[in-house]
Amino acid sequence: MRKSFLMKKQKQKSLIKHKMKAKTLFLRYAMPCLVERIRRGEFTQEEFEKFCEDLIRGRDIPDEEMYRLFPVAMNFINDSAKKKNKFDGKVAIIDKDVVRQYFWYDHDDVVEKRMNPERKKYCLVLPAKVKEVNGKIALVQTPLDEREINLAFIGSENMLDKKVTVHYYHACEEISDQEFKELWEMKSG
Repeated sequence: MRKSFLMKKQKQKSLIKHKMKAKTLFLRYAMPCLVERIRRGEFTQEEFEKFCEDLIRGRDIPDEEMYRLFPVAMNFINDSAKKKNKFDGKVAIIDKDVVRQYFWYDHDDVVEKRMNPERKKYCLVLPAKVKEVNGKIALVQTPLDEREINLAFIGSENMLDKKVTVHYYHACEEISDQEFKELWEMKSG
């Protein structure tokens, strides 16, 4: 009975259309989610690497493919759009504010409810300070740990001491000192 209710709820949410105004930013945050789908055998490492390469090269991913690749994010981001009053009729406007609302704030609740406890800390989107850079790989400090991340989604030029957001082992975007401070305080408590 419970599964049937959840399936209906999932189908209802997917009926909402999206207008992606910040698709590249959304993809920078969502692409690392595929790591879990690789672990579950839904995608191969090679497919993931191709998707990442396509993102780096600026290849557009059609909306239909985004629903297939990121069903959880595409469904739950609607709630973030509502919080930001970003609806045009029945169309969710997914701009930078909505992407950040979902991945910086709302995503944590989704992770808490859906993720294996041992893997949660990697799925959280965290602020990080770049401590070392070696090509496209950086050592960063997050509120939870120190880890190596890939800078390929945002570029690696002049990133030493910069503030970024990280999801799994990927930098998603460079952020301001103020945004870093606010996220650090929120994510370390």
